Amino acid sequence: MPVANSPEQKVKAAHEASETLDRVRALDTRLPDVGDLFTASSSGSYSIPGANAVAPFLVKQNITLPPLGLEHLRNWKSDNSAGIFPEIERAFFTVENRLYLWNYMERKDIDTYEESHPIIGVGLVKPKRDIFNPDITHVLVIATTLHINVVAISFKRSPSGATQLTFYRTDMFTSTSGEIISTIIGTKQGRIFMLSKQGRVWELDYRREEGWFTSKCSKRACPGIASYTTFLEFSSEPCIAIAADDEGRVLYQLFESSAIQVTYLGEDGLSFKNVVKNNKIHTAARLMCPSSTDINDFKISWIQPTTPAEAKSYQLVAVTSTGCRLYFTYYSQGSKSKGAPNTLELVHVRTPPPTLPESTYLSSSLYKQGVFIAVGKKEEKQFIAVASPDIGKMSTMGAHGGFSEFTNCLDINGDVISMAEMSATEMGLNELAAQPTGSPRHFLLFTTVGIWIVMKQRPVDILHHLLMSNSINGIVQPRDFQNFFELFGDVNSSALCFQLVCSTSNISMNTDALQPLSTSTDAVKGATQLLETLGQSRSSLSQSVTYSSRHDGLALFISRLIQPVWTKRLLSEKIDAGRVSYNSLLSRELLISTQQILRKLQGFMNLNVTLYPQAESRAPEEHSLRELHDLVVLLSDAISFFLYLLDNNTSKVLTSLKPTTRERFLSSTFKDLITTNDGRSISSDLAFGIIDETLARYGNLDIVIDILEKHCGSFCDASDALLYKAYKHIEAAKGEVSAPRARSALEESLQLLKRIAVHIPYEKVREIAKSYLALGEPVLAVELVIFCVKSREPPHASSTGSEFPAKQEDMMFMHLRHPFYGCLCELLKETMESTSISGSQKSQAFQVVFGVDNVDLHRYLYEQFIHANLGPELIKLMPPRLEEFLQSEPHTIDRIELLADFYRYTEQYEQAAYTFGWLVENSSNVSRERQIDWLTRASVCAKSVSSAAKQFEMLTLQKQLDTMLTELRGYS
Repeated sequence: MPVANSPEQKVKAAHEASETLDRVRALDTRLPDVGDLFTASSSGSYSIPGANAVAPFLVKQNITLPPLGLEHLRNWKSDNSAGIFPEIERAFFTVENRLYLWNYMERKDIDTYEESHPIIGVGLVKPKRDIFNPDITHVLVIATTLHINVVAISFKRSPSGATQLTFYRTDMFTSTSGEIISTIIGTKQGRIFMLSKQGRVWELDYRREEGWFTSKCSKRACPGIASYTTFLEFSSEPCIAIAADDEGRVLYQLFESSAIQVTYLGEDGLSFKNVVKNNKIHTAARLMCPSSTDINDFKISWIQPTTPAEAKSYQLVAVTSTGCRLYFTYYSQGSKSKGAPNTLELVHVRTPPPTLPESTYLSSSLYKQGVFIAVGKKEEKQFIAVASPDIGKMSTMGAHGGFSEFTNCLDINGDVISMAEMSATEMGLNELAAQPTGSPRHFLLFTTVGIWIVMKQRPVDILHHLLMSNSINGIVQPRDFQNFFELFGDVNSSALCFQLVCSTSNISMNTDALQPLSTSTDAVKGATQLLETLGQSRSSLSQSVTYSSRHDGLALFISRLIQPVWTKRLLSEKIDAGRVSYNSLLSRELLISTQQILRKLQGFMNLNVTLYPQAESRAPEEHSLRELHDLVVLLSDAISFFLYLLDNNTSKVLTSLKPTTRERFLSSTFKDLITTNDGRSISSDLAFGIIDETLARYGNLDIVIDILEKHCGSFCDASDALLYKAYKHIEAAKGEVSAPRARSALEESLQLLKRIAVHIPYEKVREIAKSYLALGEPVLAVELVIFCVKSREPPHASSTGSEFPAKQEDMMFMHLRHPFYGCLCELLKETMESTSISGSQKSQAFQVVFGVDNVDLHRYLYEQFIHANLGPELIKLMPPRLEEFLQSEPHTIDRIELLADFYRYTEQYEQAAYTFGWLVENSSNVSRERQIDWLTRASVCAKSVSSAAKQFEMLTLQKQLDTMLTELRGYS
């Protein structure tokens, strides 16, 4: 595919491609969240996939406990502590006074931590600020029957991926006071809350040093909201579960009666204020879902705070013992959905998935970011049901489609002890928009035989499985994928095909836990075939212009791929002790992975000429495809350019820039650098800085060009090096005492610039031309601009013909040249006004400009001169085609008057006389004084006609003019 030549063409094409990305991005931005799907007070719509390939969840791997671990686990009892700490990649369980930690990712033997008394509770929390040294990453809180101990932990990962866990005793402990601590949780601020089996909630605090009246570690009871039973009597019912939100702002307490209490911890997470306790959840649930038998047998067993990424209309999900989900908001109706909580209201009831047998009571459940995993037993058989939102329906139908989920069952060995999501990173609901470089979500199920890793299939994973199971040597039958395209939409499905084609290591088919393999060759062939067939359908996003779903799918894929880097600032500036340093705001890993996929996409488009024709075409889709291709190339090269900048004395390069340019760059994004003229100008200045720094090291410009072309691509190549060299000649001329040598340096610079005229940005052309003019060389200045104009003319160059106006087919090129026309106009005006430039130089400069065979240029200059009231001076210059221009539309009074003056100046007195007369007859709105002036000049011109054959005609005209003049003078 041809890449646009001039910087202006590149910017224009990139800007239009960026607008295409913005248009298709609406498909992601308009996706509703889960709360938007609550079109009724309750719901129970589920879909059960018919095959494993399209199941939302798959068992990916089983990691069996080592023999010694299995032996210890047989001694574990259900009322002992056990669970998973994904943050440190360890599963744990306690037996008597021993804590067993198992590194399930590295399949190592069990590590043992021993206390002097039986361990009854374990929790892993974030450390408080300014207590430990920076090596401490976590705090392990171990509750025994006698004490609560705080243990500092350092968790490190080596470059090979191996982890190291180090324990440090802190001498921070406090008495349990007879409380049996069963649950320990922490907030991101480092606060620790504990729940005892007696049903009381405590806060544990620790500090670096002891005080006069405080020890290094202490606990205090958290006050509750009393429940009044009879007059002046109240009871404090036991709490059975606690949970805190991710921000550490809200603490929830679940009570035995299924009441839930909300406590506000403050915006800073350091306060404690009880807000409300809802005791009427059962009644509200039955009213909202009266037909469900699961609501009648009502007991809330688990609570889980949610995040705004999942939904903004609720903040808590509670799960009942029968698998119902209850969605709560802590904002009252009509209040703003931000700030402190002010209530707790039930907003929606979700009945259990049909994959759970009826009347099944849950032994365990997990709810995280829209994913629901329920574990129950019936007749001694374990059932594991999983459910997640139907992203396809959400994307194609929006909120009108209601709340629907996919659900399936998992079959694993061993009784489930605990469950957790493997990654602590918050995942967005829209898995269609998941980063191509990302991995699927994984969940850990800790059972009595080991760890089971369950993968949540993204749509791209489902498509990959379908391609692998429905293709023969990469050949697929499109009808087998029709349902998939209908479920997720034609544009989304096409985007997923591009994701498979350009995949590096994001499709999870490996037996290893988190190390996926690249997409198979057969899958790539199949995805390409789907683009050739199903991708030909009309895009559902098409409006004024009709595009195929393949086109919009490509744009959507690019948009999703570059989103993490496209609109983010590139560098930050730090000043420390007077020294300035610059740091990238984008990780090298992200930049490189994005670039790898961009290059793979570029290669795919270059090879598939049937999908992406290389020939020039005015068809909207093909034109847009070329723009998208060019954008991919430009961004890939821009990433190379930025990485090279980071690796080569960034501070020195940026210090060499003008302060204003440096400030503009520090606020720039890749989008700015690529899609705006100012961004390209900044890039050019940066290229000069890089060339200067590289030349200082190697001393040879040819070597520098080779290095830059290798590392920076089109963002810093041979044309930048030659432009840099031309600048150096101009700088030398400024300091040269000898006029001939200065002139020679400027001429040498102009020869270099002519070689790269099409690659010089307009801003640089204008700057250099002004420098030439300031050095007393107006001819060199206009020659440079004219050469750049010629380099930007269309291949057929029809606009340089002899027609006013230029042909319509050339209008699309004019906007690229008009800034240069404006520059020429400025140069000519400044040349006319200059007192230091000789008359002969002025004349030569005008001759050079008006000697160019370019109708469009002449028209522009004539209009600007007339607008600046320089018409008489323009006539004196006698430029070509001036008469033709003045005769063309629009026929304004000023233009016709100038035409009459032109005839008079060129001694075409007959035409002048008639033109002045025409002005009087057709300009009733002008002043009488001006009309009298026209008649006077017309009369003079008529008397000046010397041709004998015209004497009678002119005499008649003079009489008419005299009559008109007498009438006008009589009126005045």
